[in-house]
Amino acid sequence: MDNNVGANIAQERHNQGMTQEQLAELSDLTINYLSKVERGAAKQISANTLYKLSKALGLSMDSLMTGTNTQPIDQGGPNQRQLNTYLNRLTDKSREEISKQVLELLKVSQTE
Repeated sequence: MDNNVGANIAQERHNQGMTQEQLAELSDLTINYLSKVERGAAKQISANTLYKLSKALGLSMDSLMTGTNTQPIDQGGPNQRQLNTYLNRLTDKSREEISKQVLELLKVSQTE
């Protein structure tokens, strides 16, 4: 693996104020493996892994590989993307119920 890819991933993670733990969670990777990727110690990185990392960072795979175009595609921050990841793992019914509860909490916080 090109060491620049790992450095690009680490740089973008830092740019977004994200910890390795947050990125590992969002990309469904272990922190240990993510650390190896960022350091360039991973011998190979699959296209699927690169896709997961690019999606978690809100960038194209090309951006991570070349270190260009560091403007995120998805403007949501790491917490928003983590919430979306959790919601997307749920059934439609559960996701709707939780969304309803979150909206109620937001309405209450706006009236206080």
